[in-house]
Parts: sequence; structure tokens; C-alpha cells
Amino acid sequence: MKKYTFILVTLAVCAFFACDDDNSKRPTGGSWNTGPIEGYTVTPINGGATITYTIPNEPDILYVMAEYERNGKVFTEKSSVHKNSLTIEGFHRVDKVKATLYKVNKQEQRSEPVEVEFEPLESLIDIAHNSWSMVPGFGGIVAFWDNPKTTELGVRLMVKNEDNILETEDMYFTTLKRERHTFRTYEAVETDFAVSFEDKWGNISDTIRFTTTPLFEIMVPKPYADFRANIPWDNTTDLDASRVLPKLWDNIVNTSAHGWLTKSGSSGLSITIDLKQVVKLSRIVRHPYHLNSLYGQANITDFEAWGIDKIDYDKLADKPYWLDSLSVRWGAIHTVDPLTELPERTFKDDWVYLGRNTVPVGLSSADANAMAVSGVESEVPLDARPVRYVRIFVRGITLITPPPTSNYFSCSELTFYGDTSVPQE
Repeated sequence: MKKYTFILVTLAVCAFFACDDDNSKRPTGGSWNTGPIEGYTVTPINGGATITYTIPNEPDILYVMAEYERNGKVFTEKSSVHKNSLTIEGFHRVDKVKATLYKVNKQEQRSEPVEVEFEPLESLIDIAHNSWSMVPGFGGIVAFWDNPKTTELGVRLMVKNEDNILETEDMYFTTLKRERHTFRTYEAVETDFAVSFEDKWGNISDTIRFTTTPLFEIMVPKPYADFRANIPWDNTTDLDASRVLPKLWDNIVNTSAHGWLTKSGSSGLSITIDLKQVVKLSRIVRHPYHLNSLYGQANITDFEAWGIDKIDYDKLADKPYWLDSLSVRWGAIHTVDPLTELPERTFKDDWVYLGRNTVPVGLSSADANAMAVSGVESEVPLDARPVRYVRIFVRGITLITPPPTSNYFSCSELTFYGDTSVPQE
């Protein structure tokens, strides 16, 4: 019996000391008998401040903390002992902000406090709001604004309904420093719009109200026509009978191996398409070859486009006139020396530039797959004159320069949008 009693007592004693040991490792809170943070400087920034300080030479310190109130709630910001600054953000239209700084040790005890005060510079949503501008766009509006610190902003587009109440139509998020964004899907009728900016701290800007009439936009009716055989230096090859250029306008997208491919070893980086009518183009949408394959195989990932309303057939015999400088210098036209001097005047002096269509890099798999479904869109400059013929130059496949000896590239679909009501000759 005594043996068992001894064991129980031993266990109890061990448990007691183990528990006591655990307690010694737990944070005790309370005050830390040390002075406040020293050598600090407060620098106001947009919507906040950056506080720099001398890193305390104290072996027990864990981090520096700022405690402050924003929009009626208490927040804290912490900075490792290995840094000498911390940033407080998220303020919108406040005159003064008070913050309390502490050193905190490994037992989560705070030092003596020191209070700082600052006046934040103009908030980021006010900067966006005050820099906002817009012009009527095809099927909507084209908007511009600044976001100098590239923080995430939400842009809420609202439209008045039949009851004269603003309803959210679109919510767009961005981190771009200088944004240009088109809000679409609106009829070419006078419409009452409104916009507000929101930030990740829950602040909302004043509402911008405006009335405008979007430009008329429609998908240019398909089928288009293959005009390659008429233009010097175009790549006129098709890989085989099932991968011919007219596959680019059959409205079949994001499927397995459906579209147009060139023959490997062919010459030329350009193709010319006849839209069959003169159009004031608004945008070009390209779908990649292969299912959910935005970058893979020989997909075109970058092209530039040029257009004209009518062909001057007298110039077709002047072959140097149709040369493209990059195609020549890259050696992509096999019968033309890369060192060939181009004439003073080429087709680019008569045709209008229609912009660049480029796949964005760094997309997540989900975003890349979504873009494979929706297509890669490029906007045509608003001041571009109407065109009927579009000449496309491949500038990149699978995110690299096209191999000049093979000129092997592919695409699934090309779709053109714009105003088809312009006068026809």
C-alpha cells in the first residue's frame, strides 16, 4: 500500500513542478520596468504615417507596437525588433491621429508608453476621386484615375434604374498606379452613371455623378475573309486542311486543338483579314489554341495590328513597301536579307495603328483559364479611323519571340468589335 502511496505522491509532485514550469513560460502581462521608445520620427503619408525610431538595445525586447483608433475601433501595428519603422494606414479625412508606442518583451509585457500625433496626407481614395476623368467609350465609358501607392482600390460603377435609384452595375478592383479602364455593356443612349472608390480599410469616397452617351458597339458580323494571298510577305500557310485560317472566325473557342496553325519552316509573321465592311473598331479579342492553354504550345501571345479602309492595288507590285521592320530584322521573311534597308515610306505610313494584343504575365491558373474562355482583349485607340482590312503581325508566341526559321504559331479565334454604322464606299 505504501508503495502505491509513494508513487501517487511522486506523480503529484512532478505534476506540480511541471505545471509551475509551464506557468513560468506563459506571458504574465502587466508593466515592463523599462523606459519608452526613444529617437522616433513621425512622417505623414497618404492616409497615415510612417514612424521610425532607434532600435532599442535590450536583449528581452520582442517587437515595437503602435496602438491607435480608426473609425471608432482600436487597432495595433507591430514591427519586428529587426526593423526600425512601422506604418499606420487607412485614414480618410481626419485632422489629427494619436497613436501610442510601446516596446514589448518576450513575456508580452509593455514598456512605458509614448504618445505621438500626426496629420495624414490626402487619402488614397480622395486622390483617385480627384484625379478621375472619363470619356464616352464603345458600349460604355473609358475612365482614368491615379493610385500613386498602388494599394488595392475598389471602383463601384452605379447606374440609375427606372425608379431613379442608383444600383451597382460593376465592381472593379485594381492596384495599378495610373489606371485606364473601360466599363462596358451599355446601350448607346444617354445614361446617368455614378462612381465611388473604396479601399481595403472600409473607407468610401464621395460619389461622382455624370451623364453621358456610350458609343455604339457591336460584334463585327462573321465570317471574315482570308486576304493573305493578296498582300506581299504574309504567311499564307495552313498546317493542314483542318487547321486553316477561316477557323479563326467560326465561333468555336477553348476546345482541344481547334483553330489555325502555320506550317513550321514557313516564311512571314503577318496575316491580313478582310472584315467585309468598313468599321470604326473598338477592340479585338483573341482566343488561344488548345483548351485552357493561354501560354502553351505555339499560341500567339503578342501581336500588333494595322488597318486601312481600302487597298491601293497599284502598290501591291511594290513589295518593299509592304515590309515590316521587325519581320526583316528577325529574319522572319526567308527571302529577305535581315540587313535589308527598308524604303523611306512603307505601308505603315498609310495604314492606321490598331494597338497591341498581349497576354498578361503572372496570372494564376484560375485567372489564366478564365482568360482562355473569355479571350485576350485589346482596345483599339479611340482616335483610330475606320478600317476594313486588318493586318496582324505576330510579336510573340508562348511569351517569347517567334523562332524566325520556323514561324510556327497558332490561334483559335479572332473577334472584332466596333461601330458598323459608319459610311461605306
